[in-house]
Amino acid sequence: MRIIVLSIVVAGVLAGIAANVLDSSYQTQSYQAFATVGARVGDAGNNLVGKDWPAARH
Repeated sequence: MRIIVLSIVVAGVLAGIAANVLDSSYQTQSYQAFATVGARVGDAGNNLVGKDWPAARH
């Protein structure tokens, strides 16, 4: 019984250490990780589907 409790405690400590290392070293915010010039949209306008869209002809 002691070995099971000890293994659960060790697993929890290792998980805590891994979470701390990953959080402080490897993870970045999504706006920083996916920030590219090509993903920016300027003025999208009023009609996002365009003039050739069938519903826009009415």
